[in-house]
Amino acid sequence: MLLFDSSVDGVYTRGMKLQVPKEPKEILARMKSVRKQMGDSTIDWDSFSVWHANQLPQYLWNEWKDELKTRGFTWQKFLKLLRMRTDTILGWFKGIREWEETAKDIIDLIESPLGEDIAKK
Repeated sequence: MLLFDSSVDGVYTRGMKLQVPKEPKEILARMKSVRKQMGDSTIDWDSFSVWHANQLPQYLWNEWKDELKTRGFTWQKFLKLLRMRTDTILGWFKGIREWEETAKDIIDLIESPLGEDIAKK
């Protein structure tokens, strides 16, 4: 349950946290496939691979959109915030970070003062 503090315009209280969704292994496989298609070169294609077709953002939006909309997020605001966690997503993509740790980092950013600020603009 999300709570809204009506005494202060636009300030959301921290009620129920967003839940870590199931690891999207099929999306990870597609990201790796895109990266493989880019071949070996001097260009670092990793960021392109994780953002290709917005597959991971779309998955997370579909999992969390009802709660995010309640907090004031739109798809565009969510993308704006999520791009700030490209490093975390790359860690998951490269096998350096676990999915749960990655998702929790994203949730923490959404629930941070910066996330709240982006949601209400």
